Amino acid sequence: MLKKILLALALIVVGVLIYASTRPNELQVSREIVLKAGPEVIFPYLNSSQKSNEWMPWVSMDPALKMSYNGPAEGVGSQASWESTGDMGIGKSEIVESIPNRLVKTQLTYLKPMEMSQVSIMELEPIAEGTRVSWKVVMPQNLLAKTACLFMDMDKMIGTNFEQGLQKLQTMVDGSNT
Repeated sequence: MLKKILLALALIVVGVLIYASTRPNELQVSREIVLKAGPEVIFPYLNSSQKSNEWMPWVSMDPALKMSYNGPAEGVGSQASWESTGDMGIGKSEIVESIPNRLVKTQLTYLKPMEMSQVSIMELEPIAEGTRVSWKVVMPQNLLAKTACLFMDMDKMIGTNFEQGLQKLQTMVDGSNT
């Protein structure tokens, strides 16, 4: 009987792994918001590692977080490093592409609690109502990550944080949260 139970469990695990292997090799999570301000008002908050931490949710989520900044104050090469014994672990971010009033691309590297990397892309699009701000993260997924995503809603987990950050950015540049 024990052999049958172990065989059934093994088949379930193999089935889950086979199914997980068919999932996309990349996970994307994105959110957007329309702000009343023009791109030239919003862009400085995206193009500086230090200024972006004024509105991104990570600092307020982890009271144990210690931040440091290197490189230029803004644009390509602007870096932030963090260390925490709490939720955020250890990692760094670096702006790798910057197109004034249009786009900021940041490479994120996490060292602890596990090693991984991802790219964050912030885009600004002028529209009649103001500016559409899009925040997207793209991360490669190995088999372990694909399997974990079968049991966790990463879009909801990460997306909720993006929504909070974008609301705070809206409050900062528009003076409201509507």
